[in-house]
Amino acid sequence: MALTVTKTGPFFAGSGGAAPNNQTNVKFSQLRNTFRLNNPSGAISASELLRDVDVANSTDPIVPDATENSAIASTPINTASNWEVSQFFGAIKFFDIEQDASDNNANFNISALTEFNNNLGKTIKKKFTLRGTHTSTNTGDAAAKILTDAFNLTLEVHGNFYGAGGVGGTSSTVSGTSGGAALSINGGRVIVDVKSSGRIYGGGGGGEFGEQGNAGSKGTCFRDSTVTACNTTPSCPPGQTLISQSQGGCCALERFCWGPWDSFCGNNCVGYTQVGTCRETTDSNSPPGGAGGNGGAGRGFNNFTGSLVGSSGGSGVCPSCQSGFTFQAGTGSCGEQGGTGGSGGDWGQNGGNTGASGSGGFGGNAIIGSGYVVTGNNVNTVKGAI
Repeated sequence: MALTVTKTGPFFAGSGGAAPNNQTNVKFSQLRNTFRLNNPSGAISASELLRDVDVANSTDPIVPDATENSAIASTPINTASNWEVSQFFGAIKFFDIEQDASDNNANFNISALTEFNNNLGKTIKKKFTLRGTHTSTNTGDAAAKILTDAFNLTLEVHGNFYGAGGVGGTSSTVSGTSGGAALSINGGRVIVDVKSSGRIYGGGGGGEFGEQGNAGSKGTCFRDSTVTACNTTPSCPPGQTLISQSQGGCCALERFCWGPWDSFCGNNCVGYTQVGTCRETTDSNSPPGGAGGNGGAGRGFNNFTGSLVGSSGGSGVCPSCQSGFTFQAGTGSCGEQGGTGGSGGDWGQNGGNTGASGSGGFGGNAIIGSGYVVTGNNVNTVKGAI
């Protein structure tokens, strides 16, 4: 990681320090001109040159509290009374860090940087110029974060912060997950100054799972069997209907004779077989609609250029019969195709809803937390709530 630390000072540090660097004949006017920059004229009182440790209220300390200013002498610059000129030898006024544009960091923990020399929580005015790219693929962890209270810190954003995109809803989750934050600030007093090249983008929410397709209607299933009777209408088993009848061969004969002494005999058919078709009917299954499609993934560093569109729903099921039965054409209807999953949200936007039992995920915040104000933001530089 390429970070450059610049301190305004040290002052009164001898020939190697910034002017004024004298350690003898130090004048009040020199202390005034060095530290009271918002009013470098007129008289200055000794009380104005106490080291200011009031982080709650001091936004522009004359003599700031800093690690450097509390460790430059055996007795640091006093905070209440009786300061000595020697306590200012090597004091600093401002603290700046510049990041190289080539830096790439995942889940960048600003508060863990040793380069700040434990000054984040002190009153010294600090500026961190951010030119690199900061990313996250985990919606629960911001692309960059300050985990401790930071006071009088300006984040000058020229680089990129990309949160993670949410996951689309599935049959088991239904709802899409929310997108992740780009920048998280724990608290304190921080200015986020977004320059025209800066990008602070929260991740998009995942789309909701698609609606189940409408169910179809039951159809009719049938099974035919044959029954016979002699010289009468055949009967079907209980619950079955005779749907057709035809005549078969002779089933009853009558003998007769003729001629002298009935010497000639023959048979007459006096009854014919009646062949019937019996039909047993029952309902088919209830055909369900197709399952909905998965929701689309939200835009994020984990879905930087991929599609946001949800998946198509599955095909509906058509009526079917149990084994041994035949489906009767023209009855019932097939279930409808399942609905397409909701689209994932673009940077910082909510995922799409579909009308299923859940919802699309919320868009991730561009900046989340407390103790900060944002300047320079517009629709191009910041996407997501701040």
